[in-house]
Parts: sequence; structure tokens; C-alpha cells
Amino acid sequence: MKIIFSNHAEIKIKQRKLSKDLLNETITAPDFIIPSNSSRERAYKKFRKQYIEVVFIKKGITIVVITAHWVAKFKKSKI
Repeated sequence: MKIIFSNHAEIKIKQRKLSKDLLNETITAPDFIIPSNSSRERAYKKFRKQYIEVVFIKKGITIVVITAHWVAKFKKSKI
């Protein structure tokens, strides 16, 4: 599996001071994955008291990260 980051994700990762290692861990070994809209998925992994949410799309064996951020808790999708 290859993980790539969109331009938007690269910008947000820098702004939010996130580590790509933590994002890769969230994608490869998530606590939860929840379907989202437009074929997107949201992966969550808890680190200390918060979760990292990574929004991504699967394209074959490639995962394209759209954005990522810290969240206090995850929300279940209505889809």
C-alpha cells in the first residue's frame, strides 16, 4: 500500500504540526474506520486523550490523504 498526501493535506499537516508518521500509523492500524461521503473514508486512532482523524480516498493500492486533524472524539457517519 502506498500513501500519498494531497497538496491540501500537506498544507494542513504543516499548519497543524502533525507528524506524517502518526498519520501513517492511523491509516495502517486505525482504531476505527468510518465511511464518509464521495467515496472517502475517515480513519481514527487515539493518541493520549485525543484522536487523529485522517480523511482519505483509496485508489487501487494507493491511499490519497485529503486532510488530517486532531479531534476530541469521533462522530459516526450518517451514511
